[in-house]
Amino acid sequence: MVDTVSGRVERPDDGTELPHSAALLAGPAKPAGGRCGLGTGPEETRRGAGLGGQVPSLPLLRAARSAIEANLDRPDLSPALIARVLGVSLRTLHRSFSGSGDSVMSFARHRRLHRAHDDLLGSSHARRISEVAARWQFSDASHFIRHFKAAFGTTPTLHIEAHRGKDAAP
Repeated sequence: MVDTVSGRVERPDDGTELPHSAALLAGPAKPAGGRCGLGTGPEETRRGAGLGGQVPSLPLLRAARSAIEANLDRPDLSPALIARVLGVSLRTLHRSFSGSGDSVMSFARHRRLHRAHDDLLGSSHARRISEVAARWQFSDASHFIRHFKAAFGTTPTLHIEAHRGKDAAP
């Protein structure tokens, strides 16, 4: 339910509060009384209507992913920072990621790798791999190369050479 004085939204399914900005990402609040149209009554709504008692928090997961995207270049990006941005507990944040197959920071690392990939391939001038690694908050070039190879199946250098070879072909 929405508290119009504070601009906060309480989520009836787990009692956490989201700041108004995160609530906009999360969508409309559920009506009072716990009924949201799932199942046949408050018990089904509370239990998640056949989801084994787990109520997925897709709106919170989407809001968290958006907050991570918006803060990828920050060296202090952490689950604690994202939880603060969203106005939820650290436990609630981690729980929102539990069904996604990613942790908070593995999602952030994955997105940073893709941004670094785009930087390496999209830049008209040659960028050093260590510069790109530093820009996207990897501790050093070897750490970045190891994760890049795991994600893309090749090293950044070979990937760039292969990409540029495709661009040069008639």
